[in-house]
Amino acid sequence: MRYLAVVAILMIALPAMAGAPVPGTYKSYDMPGGSFNTGHFSESWAGPGRDGQIGNTINAQSWDGVALGLEWKLWCPSIQTPPVLVSNTVNGSGNGEMTWRTVYSGGHFFLGAPGPWGDEDYGGDLAGFIVVTTYQFVFGEVLGIRSNVTSWGQIEGYTDCMEYEINNAAFFGSTDTAALPADYPAFLDEDCYTGTWSRGGWGSATQIAIRIKGSCTIGAESSTWGRVKALYGD
Repeated sequence: MRYLAVVAILMIALPAMAGAPVPGTYKSYDMPGGSFNTGHFSESWAGPGRDGQIGNTINAQSWDGVALGLEWKLWCPSIQTPPVLVSNTVNGSGNGEMTWRTVYSGGHFFLGAPGPWGDEDYGGDLAGFIVVTTYQFVFGEVLGIRSNVTSWGQIEGYTDCMEYEINNAAFFGSTDTAALPADYPAFLDEDCYTGTWSRGGWGSATQIAIRIKGSCTIGAESSTWGRVKALYGD
């Protein structure tokens, strides 16, 4: 009877573990073995200029062809220090590439349920968000802008860390010539509010890899995910 009682207790306890994130590396559908959707993003411009301004803020969300943000979100990291030029091959004719590294601060992440990463909604604050952007110039004019994004943070309520990489973020348009399309995330200000800033650019986030690690070494910091979850209903 004592043995049966122990088994019964274990069987009752097992469902409590079902909600834990599943460690592993997950890829978007546009990569071999992919298991989640790619996405759309916007970047608001905080001042009269555009790229690289202090306060520019990112809002990136999954896109399934109908709805935004059901699978994943990265929102509210903003530029706090000027971008650093890491490479410049533009020649005297104005042809070549310039690559900038920009460190953003703040922001939050969300992984929706059910997903390859687990059967609950997971979220937390971003501990880091770095964008490396390459501008391609032809005769002094920008022909294309592509970025690689690396971000990470601790999943609230667990010791696990989330690492998120967008290997190809491409700009499609900006308010220099058009209005933000309806199927792209809204422009945010650096305090996470919509409707404050109406200028910016937008594009696609593809070739994404999300890694869940079973342990996290990010320093302790008071989390605001619970407050954000209550505000936005995620």
